Amino acid sequence: MKKKKLKLKKKACINLLIFIGLIIFGIYFYNIHYKSSDSKTTVKISNKEFQKQGYSNETIKLIKEKLTNEEIDNLKNKDKINELELFIKEKYYLHKNLDLYISYYSAHKETSIKDVISIVNITLNQEGYENPKKADLSKGNLVLVNKYNVLDKSYEPSNMINVDLSYSYEGRRILPEVNDAFIKMYNDAKKEGINLFVVSAYRSYSYQEKLYNNYITMYGIDYANTVSAKPGFSEHQTGLAMDILSPGVQMSEFENTKAYSWLKENSYKYGFILRYPKDKTYLTGYAFESWHYRYLGKEMAKKVYDENITYDEYYTFYLDNE
Repeated sequence: MKKKKLKLKKKACINLLIFIGLIIFGIYFYNIHYKSSDSKTTVKISNKEFQKQGYSNETIKLIKEKLTNEEIDNLKNKDKINELELFIKEKYYLHKNLDLYISYYSAHKETSIKDVISIVNITLNQEGYENPKKADLSKGNLVLVNKYNVLDKSYEPSNMINVDLSYSYEGRRILPEVNDAFIKMYNDAKKEGINLFVVSAYRSYSYQEKLYNNYITMYGIDYANTVSAKPGFSEHQTGLAMDILSPGVQMSEFENTKAYSWLKENSYKYGFILRYPKDKTYLTGYAFESWHYRYLGKEMAKKVYDENITYDEYYTFYLDNE
């Protein structure tokens, strides 16, 4: 009798283990085949299905590389083959913006497809300052602040330090990590006979407000918006931006100096990028500023430098879609 009970218990245990195993397998199967459906690289759809709709083989390949399963399913019900093939070839294509690309391009036929992609991704198809998002401070050094991403009026980094007076005006403050990076850059530049000097670093909301209003008074609001940020929209408020010149050199002259050439080619090695390049004013929304450098950290600064795009473009494609 006891042996029979033991056999029954053993059988029950085995059945329980099998049952648990089936549950674990079911969860694993679900995660692999359903939760991963948002992946851009696990899509397995017959090319014939898209070929029947008129998609070229090149476009089909790009669809499978760049789109999620859900986006591909939605494609089946849309007649946008020509438009999709026009835009999807571009490196920074974001499928969620396809309708916006189409709308913007139809109204701006003179604009290149590459620029349409960048303009829409950055949201330059909308008026700056009107409906800004709150800047995502959880990004740390990588926070994006521009005409579409705003800081709170009260925001001020808590651990800033004074920049040394040997290479800065009195009262200039910055985050310690930025200061350390600048000192290394300053010392290396000096070895090559180049002197760098910090003329501006952290700016409070109230200081930026006075500066912006002064520009309006002197030049009018349209010009002011190309050379100065509204309060809350300035990178200087993050404690991550520096205006760097050489001693005795005016901002208008700095572009033609050896120091600028050196910074343009080397600043990324220390974690800085030239934030408002000369050939990208239509994307940054600001006039070329040879003196304005933004700290991102070495790794990210190199990525932006290597891609040869603005930080606005880099952020909206790589970081805003994480």
